[in-house]
Amino acid sequence: MNDWVEKLRTRLGDGESVPWFDPASGGVAARSLFLLEAPGQKAMGAEAELRRTGSGIISIDNDDPTARNCWMLRDEAGLSYGKSVHWNVVPWYLGTTTRIAAPGTSEIRRATPFLHEVMTLLPSVEVVIPMGRKAQAGWAIYQERYAAKVHTLPTWHPSPRVFASRPAARQEILEVMQKAVRLLETT
Repeated sequence: MNDWVEKLRTRLGDGESVPWFDPASGGVAARSLFLLEAPGQKAMGAEAELRRTGSGIISIDNDDPTARNCWMLRDEAGLSYGKSVHWNVVPWYLGTTTRIAAPGTSEIRRATPFLHEVMTLLPSVEVVIPMGRKAQAGWAIYQERYAAKVHTLPTWHPSPRVFASRPAARQEILEVMQKAVRLLETT
């Protein structure tokens, strides 16, 4: 999968604005895909054009609150990280050195073929969990175009901002993850 990232970086000419897949995740054997909107600053490596000091990897082990929320909820639900992979509808960093930007419709549409390429690398994925409105919109565009035959379990974005503004969001995300576990146990 990281060979694909390396090739995508070359194709886009954006260096490290596309982070690596986490080698500790399920990789090509993953049965579930957690899909967020776009990489955050902590996913940018130290050599990225924007000079981030993050890991350079999309990982629930990153030192940021969204990754921490994903890690805790996944663990609480009993979903093995070895059966999962995390990725983004838009695989490259959006924003500046001082501000993260959310993807717009044009960015999401531009990224759809790249999401298709990722899905072809994940032949065992049975469950996709698009987290947040932007990820859900991107997944819907992808499904409309490529008609993926997987269980789709949309839920809230796991950011601290969502948790602060919607107290029930944490529990709802947990219930979605628990449903994913049940679906994976029956197949």
